[in-house]
Amino acid sequence: MPEIQKSIYYLTGESLAATRDSPFLEVLNKKGFEVLLLVHPIDEYAITQLKEFDGKKFICVSKEGLELEETDEEKRAHEAEVASAEFTDLCSAGKEALGDKVEKVIISNRITDSPCVLVTGQFGHGWSSNMVSVDNFFFSFLN
Repeated sequence: MPEIQKSIYYLTGESLAATRDSPFLEVLNKKGFEVLLLVHPIDEYAITQLKEFDGKKFICVSKEGLELEETDEEKRAHEAEVASAEFTDLCSAGKEALGDKVEKVIISNRITDSPCVLVTGQFGHGWSSNMVSVDNFFFSFLN
């Protein structure tokens, strides 16, 4: 792991190809950060129970609240983007168009090339969208 990387990042998905090509990895790859790609259904259950390894927290890159290690210059650039009236209007229009289908629409520093990503809430249900689909698959056998 690069010295600047203070956490162990992970992404769950249905296949290695899907996780490898995920927009959630754009900025992490650009920074040279290492990310665990977890594709087995039990992986997410297991990693959410582990919490940390060797003093480094496990962080899911597909959940809201992702705070990446940034230089002061990167922080200033991101803060300027967020404060921009142009982006404020765009976020308001996006929220108005999507209504109750999304909790909020914000500017993020987690992507570099993709126009947007949908993230799972940090709290509440606590599972990623991949875990919800795995859960639904397993519970479909009970009905």
